[in-house]
Amino acid sequence: MPQISKAFLRITAITPQKKKDRFNIFLDDKFAFGANLETIVENNLKVGMLISVDKVNKIIGQEKSTKLLDLAMRYLSYRPRSVKEVENYLASKIAKSEQIKFREAKESRQIPIIVEKLKRYKYLNDRQFAKWFFTSRAKSNPKGLAYVKMELKLKGISDDTIQGLAVRSSELELAKIAVVKKLKHWQTQPLIDFKKKFYSYLLTRGFSYDTIRELFANLTKNV
Repeated sequence: MPQISKAFLRITAITPQKKKDRFNIFLDDKFAFGANLETIVENNLKVGMLISVDKVNKIIGQEKSTKLLDLAMRYLSYRPRSVKEVENYLASKIAKSEQIKFREAKESRQIPIIVEKLKRYKYLNDRQFAKWFFTSRAKSNPKGLAYVKMELKLKGISDDTIQGLAVRSSELELAKIAVVKKLKHWQTQPLIDFKKKFYSYLLTRGFSYDTIRELFANLTKNV
């Protein structure tokens, strides 16, 4: 929303929106901005009162921050997120609402303010996110360490954090988890077919050749 430029304005109407506890504020008979009930009470907004441009712009900024924070909290409610994921999500929302390019929206001063607030209240922590992501991957859809490292890097996780997780993890154990459901079917096939499917399946999931070879040798040593 553009900044208000007139020196003083009169509140001519306050009307309810469809959304609970949200209201439309009209200044000089024109819609100016939306506000929640808390904002109206805190600023003692009433029909007929004069309000300075500075105060209007401050309220608009507060409302924008509140809306972005609500969006971020809703985004975080589905699963943990990295800082970069939240920053990109907020930028996409700003770009859409203000009809600007994503690159411009990324420069919004509101984003770091929201991110710092989420960090302060423990809703955002890249180290904890990386640990959750790594564990989740291992349980539901195991991938090789190189693959998981790449995924985390794309999510903005630092090299130090990624390396710390990788050191404590065994790619061999991850590979075992990845193939355990396939083995029952594969092991009924000729060894050459079993080996081909075994290697192909794990390679496409980012496991190293050395890990695959070691696991295959362990599984077939008595064959």
